[in-house]
Amino acid sequence: MKICLTLLLGILFGLSRATAAPLPLGGDFTLETPRGVPVSLSSLRGKVVLLYFGFTYCPEMCPTELLQFQQLLERLPADKRGRVQPVFISVDPARDTPEVLEPYIGHFGGGILALTGKEEELRRVAAQYGAHFRYVPTGSSYTVDHTVNTYVVDPQGHLVRVFMYGSPTKELAGYILSLLPD
Repeated sequence: MKICLTLLLGILFGLSRATAAPLPLGGDFTLETPRGVPVSLSSLRGKVVLLYFGFTYCPEMCPTELLQFQQLLERLPADKRGRVQPVFISVDPARDTPEVLEPYIGHFGGGILALTGKEEELRRVAAQYGAHFRYVPTGSSYTVDHTVNTYVVDPQGHLVRVFMYGSPTKELAGYILSLLPD
């Protein structure tokens, strides 16, 4: 009985700590374009930034989200388009080389910025935003399980919202426009 009570108290204490105020998500980071040019989030201040963590060998979700980014940019009024920067962060630097990443991202209209880095850098940035990824062996190769959310960073550089995979483009566009007053 004493062991059960101790275990129960331990669980309750753990839950009370887990429900405490979460650590702040977001923050500045620096990664590189496929050509090796460093880009920091702070260099994009003044724009609404949409972050998506993925990889080019992703069979479905990544191309779907990147297509949504392309459609979103097309949907925005011309005077607002330049104030929105979608960013695709590749979490598969071993395969997403410049020769692969650059043409891949180009298939989605040219308005999307591709960034990557060393695995440890990518893990740190993903953790900052509450995203996760892991490499899963598949026979002679591997795939990447990853968070499929879109992280919205306001023009001041603060993470303000997370859109779940499959959120309607119209909803995302409306929210972005609310962050871009005239």
